[in-house]
Amino acid sequence: MFSFLMEQIIDSSDEAEEAKRRSALVTLFGKIQKVIGALPQERRSSVTIMIDDISLMEVAARGSMNLVIDFLHYCHTLTSELGCSLVALNHEDIYSSTKRPTLVLQLEYLAGILIKAEPLTTGLAKDVHGQLTVLNRGTYDGAESKYRVHNFHFKVKENCVEYFIPGSRT
Repeated sequence: MFSFLMEQIIDSSDEAEEAKRRSALVTLFGKIQKVIGALPQERRSSVTIMIDDISLMEVAARGSMNLVIDFLHYCHTLTSELGCSLVALNHEDIYSSTKRPTLVLQLEYLAGILIKAEPLTTGLAKDVHGQLTVLNRGTYDGAESKYRVHNFHFKVKENCVEYFIPGSRT
């Protein structure tokens, strides 16, 4: 009997904790929705919701990736309905394990434009630090939605980053 009661207490505290985590993200979404909804219609398309680091949202949700994914889906729906933009930074290496590719796949599914900064596959070079791949999903030539891929090399300088087309440097 005691073990049954303890299990009920643990289950109810887990449910209370889950509700608290969900409530924080629902509150945040409600604030975003309220601010954008208060804007005049003609200004909504110039709004960009920026999430600086999705992994920090997971920390705030105490490890619940499902809550973070739900929040991103709500934001995506809001931006689609109101014509504004959503930008989210994700460090793919954090979620690249085979156990947890869900977030990366969900982000790629939601993204209209996906930008990946990667090191060169050939290793470091003196005048090139890495490659930037831009995948722009859209409708081209009346066809179904597909990605148009653009590759750029980049070099990090003291106060800026220089981008150029591969092979254009001598």
